[in-house]
Amino acid sequence: MPKRLLRVLAIRFIRDVFRRYAADQSSVYAGYIAYAAMLAGFPFLIFTITLAGAVIGDGYSTEAVQLMFETLPSHVAQTLQPVLQEVIGVDRGGILTISLLGAIYGASNGVEAVRAGLDRAYDVEKPRNFFLNRLVSIAFVLLGFVIFGSLAVLIIFAPLVFNLIELLTDLRIPAGTDIARYAVGAFLLYFMLWLMHRILPGREMHRLKLWPGIFTSIAVWVAAASALSIYLAYAPSYALTYGTLAGVVVTLLFFYLTGTAIILGAQVNAVVNFGLSEE
Repeated sequence: MPKRLLRVLAIRFIRDVFRRYAADQSSVYAGYIAYAAMLAGFPFLIFTITLAGAVIGDGYSTEAVQLMFETLPSHVAQTLQPVLQEVIGVDRGGILTISLLGAIYGASNGVEAVRAGLDRAYDVEKPRNFFLNRLVSIAFVLLGFVIFGSLAVLIIFAPLVFNLIELLTDLRIPAGTDIARYAVGAFLLYFMLWLMHRILPGREMHRLKLWPGIFTSIAVWVAAASALSIYLAYAPSYALTYGTLAGVVVTLLFFYLTGTAIILGAQVNAVVNFGLSEE
């Protein structure tokens, strides 16, 4: 009896998640996120790389970007990386002094797209006012820079520090330290997603009931990105269909899958927080 009850509840839970996803026109919001991410992604990355280069040096900034692109599907990285590498090699004094505010504002548009999708998923009837939403979005852009800088320190500088400690002292850094570094990096990303679900929507969500949606988003994103990479590797006909725009289309598709993963996770949290629908 308990097994049957759990199976029934699981079926009802999954059904409610996808009913809400369809009823809220979540695929439309995922498309909005993809479009906004494509427009806002470059200003954010330019802003981040510019400040990171000023703080940690151009060489380390370049290395951090290369490590970041290793986590993306190869076709997406091939589209974005050349543009960013070109930006890294340019004198950025003007960007820091003139275009910094514009880059931050442009990057915040992507955060606003995510907020709109979360508001719809979480049944927000009266969103916060425009200026408050924009301030929160800009804060997330700045938080993104902090996360990027922290990951750069963990992945790039930590091994250098560990080697220096071993050279100057008799201490031996445990082999499990590398696992700990990446675990801290994963926690930072989880924390950013948690803040996204906690702060961006126009209603307060239970802070302890957000992890199911976050883990759902991560699992869906990893599965979708892997499936996209496999598809592009074995069925490269998209290049014949879109020609020189193929890389842009693939990047938009990747952002669309990312938006779908975020909103699907929000729908999972909505069912967890608001309960199953009545039969």
